[in-house]
Amino acid sequence: MKLRLGRFIASFFGFFLIMEALRDLMRSPEYWQRFLENPIEFTLSILQSALLFICYALFSYLFLYSRYKKQPKWITVAGIITIALGVIGLRYLVEEVILKAITGYGNYYEGTTALYYISDNLYYAILYTAFGVCWFFVNYAVIRDQQQQELVLENKKSELAFLKSQINPHFLFNMLNNIYSLINMGSDKALAATEKLGQLLRYSLYETDKLVTISEELDAVMGYVELEKLRFRESVQTTIHCDPQALHLQVTPFLLMPLVENAFKHGVVTNPNLPITIHIGLEQKILQLKVSNAIAQREKDSVGGIGVENLQKRLQLTYGSDYSFEKTIADEVFTVVIKIHFPS
Repeated sequence: MKLRLGRFIASFFGFFLIMEALRDLMRSPEYWQRFLENPIEFTLSILQSALLFICYALFSYLFLYSRYKKQPKWITVAGIITIALGVIGLRYLVEEVILKAITGYGNYYEGTTALYYISDNLYYAILYTAFGVCWFFVNYAVIRDQQQQELVLENKKSELAFLKSQINPHFLFNMLNNIYSLINMGSDKALAATEKLGQLLRYSLYETDKLVTISEELDAVMGYVELEKLRFRESVQTTIHCDPQALHLQVTPFLLMPLVENAFKHGVVTNPNLPITIHIGLEQKILQLKVSNAIAQREKDSVGGIGVENLQKRLQLTYGSDYSFEKTIADEVFTVVIKIHFPS
């Protein structure tokens, strides 16, 4: 979400002119007379008020922009109230202390109490603080709506990319031929392979429009690995470790699948010393997903394909600043580490 201070300031002054300057000019002929007699002095007076009143809106907007998602809601409310009262104090300092010392005139009569000054300024505090708050939430809602639409689009792209790269006619014919061979040999693996293929198709077609649990994502990944094993003469080497506390967590679908698919496309998956390794941990509300695999010599320049790039985009749209994505290559091993922070 961008700050967009230029739009904010322009909108505020438009709002201020409607609420204060034009209202006063329409309400009393005296204001017209003052404006006609000395337009410069009148304009400077209006500008002074605007610069003070914008503090209510601007400070509230900046406070929400920087802190809204990082703290409990009651702290946010307390912060807004503190800002409003603080700006009242700032206005008192400027008008009743600084300007009065310079010009000899204040905005209030001598003897005005602090309580009266605060109560008299509550109208402006509430009005212009509300402007800053409303500006933030309107922009926040617009940005969230745009991100949601982008996320839906990216999820569809992810689904289509996966279907094209794996659940395509070539992949299906391959799997069906393997299953046919198993049936022809009377192997007990035929039924299990057919079930795995059905589960993978179902997951890729029906689970992309909602959140899934880590357990569901792992089931899909293991089903995919079992199917890939059918086309390898050598044994596919995989190591999977998952913290049981993480299994129930809901995440965006296809977090692990693109990384495992990438390992089969660009990596060595039959080396017992360097297996495909999947590690899922949960510590202090931070979920860590780590996938590593040996790099095939012929594919050094292709490590991390479109699926990995798409995954990064979906993570950004789904989790904003609550995630990190790191990929490294060391000792011929490609590793991706994803960390997702789950609020309390």
